[in-house]
Amino acid sequence: MPADLPERAAFKDRTLLFFSVFVAVLYAVGIARYLHSANDPLLLTATPWFLLVTGLPAFIISIPSERRALYLAWGVVSCILALAAEILGVRTGAVFGVYEYGKTLGTHILGVPPVIGFNWVIIVLGFSGVYSRLPCGTACKALLSAASATVFDWVMEPVAIALGYWKWEQDCVPLQNYAAWFLVSLLMSAAYAHLRVTWRNPAPFIIVFAQLVFFAVLRVSLGLSAC
Repeated sequence: MPADLPERAAFKDRTLLFFSVFVAVLYAVGIARYLHSANDPLLLTATPWFLLVTGLPAFIISIPSERRALYLAWGVVSCILALAAEILGVRTGAVFGVYEYGKTLGTHILGVPPVIGFNWVIIVLGFSGVYSRLPCGTACKALLSAASATVFDWVMEPVAIALGYWKWEQDCVPLQNYAAWFLVSLLMSAAYAHLRVTWRNPAPFIIVFAQLVFFAVLRVSLGLSAC
């Protein structure tokens, strides 16, 4: 055993604790501010940067000691896959349904904010990491991760619409959207499960859990519905 192993473990624990507190405080403040004024221009402008400032460190500190190149390749390819699905969806309406993005999530590339692809990676990574520890096969883990990501989207949808992230042509979020979310998430989750990376850092799941609480609290407090 390396002499500095206990010190490295302690540093990792302190870093994770700091990160958890940092994320909890940011999202708690965000909830309070949005409940006070859902159309606060400062909050709306900061949204894409907020997702990057919290999500990027989570992705980086979760880089495994083994199979690093595969992990990074998975992140890049998954981000491209998510963006491709979104771009195709926005331009054709054939993937998720007919919708368009607003200005809240920042600059668009072919009608889609790039931060969307990155946040989708964080969502799938968070759930995939948790389920990677279950004593079941890769198919089981991928299905659970994809299902959880789809439930996450169901919770998020009415809040995202209210905050101007995107808007649908019809009044209700189409079931097609959830089917597409499941399929795209399943592809990403299955690829991650086949990496067989040892899950040692819950940082991505901390982000996902914080986002889930954020959207759930706002959804209930503001009385929002997906239809």
